[in-house]
Amino acid sequence: MKKFALLFALIGIVNYSYTNSGGSPGGKSGSPASNGQTCSGGYCHGGGSPNGNELIDIKVNVTPDAGMSNYSDTIRDSIQTRVYLDVAAAGSSKIGFSASIEDASGNHIGTLSTPSSTNTKITSSNYVTHKSSSTAVSNNAISWVWDWDTGNMGDSVTIYVAVNYTNSNGTTSGDYVVTASKTLYPGLVMGRTENHIQSALKVYPSPATAYITVKAEGLKEVRLYNTIGRFLSMDQSWSATGNDQFDISSLPRGNYILHALFKDGTIQYKHIVLQ
Repeated sequence: MKKFALLFALIGIVNYSYTNSGGSPGGKSGSPASNGQTCSGGYCHGGGSPNGNELIDIKVNVTPDAGMSNYSDTIRDSIQTRVYLDVAAAGSSKIGFSASIEDASGNHIGTLSTPSSTNTKITSSNYVTHKSSSTAVSNNAISWVWDWDTGNMGDSVTIYVAVNYTNSNGTTSGDYVVTASKTLYPGLVMGRTENHIQSALKVYPSPATAYITVKAEGLKEVRLYNTIGRFLSMDQSWSATGNDQFDISSLPRGNYILHALFKDGTIQYKHIVLQ
């Protein structure tokens, strides 16, 4: 009986490792909807430690239907976007991930899908993960891509990502997970039926310390709001001409949302960090 029990236990371990090499189960993106869970706990991957060289870059192309790459942190309701996840290997030869897109309350926003011949797949409807054929690192880096119809995004949405760095020893031991996120805000971007891009809003530097520069055609006013995922009280506002530098040295350090009001009544948003 003990021999049979051991055999079944070993079969379970092998099956688990094989299954997850082909993608993380849903609910492991480290997001609010995942209750902060990733694949680095319990029977999942664990035991390793980050070495400080991990780099995770999340980009959103808001004009994939136009055949161009227009990466932006501002989006709008009900458009098709394409999300790119670029990861530095940090010494790992195989890496996997889990991701989800949620609002500040942990509600899944929009619809996830995958392009043809892609290296990702959808799990539990609201999570995206790697395939077994898309975990091998090349030139110390690895990338994945998926599509996202934004749906009704509300005040803001956040892309949550949990990246699993493995040591390729054939088991789940000695591996570790690094989480990252990108928050997106409503703004004016090119949609499916438009043939031009709205006036580009440029805000720099970010992080900022003493000043921020704001550039855009037709700009009228700039407002700065403090945020913890949803808009709070306004901290500052300025009149603007389209190429302006503003003093933010007296404001508390932290995350802010910049509202750029244009002469035609439209608004664009940018996320900035004061430090």
